[in-house]
Amino acid sequence: MTNTSSFDTEGLIKAATVSAPDAARLAETYSEYFGWSVVEENTVPDDMAAGWGAPGMAGQPYFVMGSSSATPVYVRIVENPDMPAYTPLRTYGWNAMEICVEDVYALYAKLEASPFEVIGPPVELEISNIFIPMQAIGPANEVLFLNEVRGNMPNEDLPKAAAPVDHIFIMVLATPDREKAIEFYTTTFGWREGDSYNLTYTVINNAFGLGTDHKTDITTTGVGRLVNNEIDQYPNGTIERKKAEGMLPPGIAVVSYMVQSLDEINVEFITPPRHQSGAMYDGRRTASCIGAAGELIELIEIG
Repeated sequence: MTNTSSFDTEGLIKAATVSAPDAARLAETYSEYFGWSVVEENTVPDDMAAGWGAPGMAGQPYFVMGSSSATPVYVRIVENPDMPAYTPLRTYGWNAMEICVEDVYALYAKLEASPFEVIGPPVELEISNIFIPMQAIGPANEVLFLNEVRGNMPNEDLPKAAAPVDHIFIMVLATPDREKAIEFYTTTFGWREGDSYNLTYTVINNAFGLGTDHKTDITTTGVGRLVNNEIDQYPNGTIERKKAEGMLPPGIAVVSYMVQSLDEINVEFITPPRHQSGAMYDGRRTASCIGAAGELIELIEIG
């Protein structure tokens, strides 16, 4: 079992929260195909829903899923019965979660006849051969980048999986203004601006019907050698993600990060920080804010 207190460091992704019309069924799907297990099952408390700016989510069931490696990084599935129509990879906000896997080719074979839609088979990248990615859309229209990591980048460390499908290590943000989003994360939280690339991004090109010559600018953020975000400049035709009044948006709705101190962050929280129980929080203080692309960010104080 990983020691949570030593693992939780500044800027670490603690969890991504996925909206699902049937949370229990999605949890069963992740268990069957990814080997994940439920580490917590409960309903959303009133103060948690209010902290997200989504009071209508109060009382909705949720499941916190963890991998067999016992790494304390999670996917939380929350039932959202009132989601507008949503097309993955076509809206601003949290568009994908990158997850490390042991053998991407074996996982590809397993997912071919599954509720997951593979939209990008395993292929080596033009920017690096140290990880091999695959992209899929899950049953709740959540996008997963499933990466077999074989080494570290020159300026950034990437985790090698300790389970067939292990944990999130990067979140992918779609933004209309990449520079503004980078400034938000570096100025608000004091995180560093990482490497930038201009590359052929096949899943984006396919989603928008763009030619193979269209390239996308991306930039990472992180802390030290930890990388946590990939910020993508999305093309014309991207739209705001619709959500029902008082509810979370569809797809990947929230991303939770560890921070040293909520009191030292100069940002407007949706509600004041409050202590929260459960596997993700362990009684620590948490508060949420809105990022530059309209994304919902939950912060958990290391304490």
